[in-house]
Amino acid sequence: MQRTIKKAKIKGRSLEVELTETVETENGPVTNEVTMKCAGIVHDDMIDSFNRLVLHMLLICDLRKAEKITTETFELEDLEEFSDYNVKGFTIAGEDDSEGVVIIGSRRFNSGKVLNITTPFTRFTDENDSYLYEGELYNDVQACIYEVEQYLYEGKFAVKQLDLDFDDADSQEVEKEVA
Repeated sequence: MQRTIKKAKIKGRSLEVELTETVETENGPVTNEVTMKCAGIVHDDMIDSFNRLVLHMLLICDLRKAEKITTETFELEDLEEFSDYNVKGFTIAGEDDSEGVVIIGSRRFNSGKVLNITTPFTRFTDENDSYLYEGELYNDVQACIYEVEQYLYEGKFAVKQLDLDFDDADSQEVEKEVA
């Protein structure tokens, strides 16, 4: 079976995915489109890989802070300077030389208001209208796909921290000391 991720979106701390599954049968290949709304909490690695796409979103949409991005910026681990922006999802479309991506994200203002941002479709390789960081875009999208696949097929989830009731434990200790 061959699976191809076409769309992934982080909603809250869960994942929504659209993919195609191609299965070989006696009558030839059969392709199914599958939509999944997953219950597991996404791992921070997935959130980080999605947020690596912020740089591309800024550049493709010619947004504020885009002028601060250089080739060296893509090598940075800490992108705190761009933390008012985030990426929630992507959609891959096209095939072969016409394959590309649409990035879906937002910017949170100091007032708390949110501006939703959707990039135009950007090909991974385009001779006529090339994007300066095509290679980085392709690699960063592949990193997102890898994290989605790890989530779906390898069970890479975040562990939900359960509430610890310290007040109860403290009151029991006090009761023991009083008795």
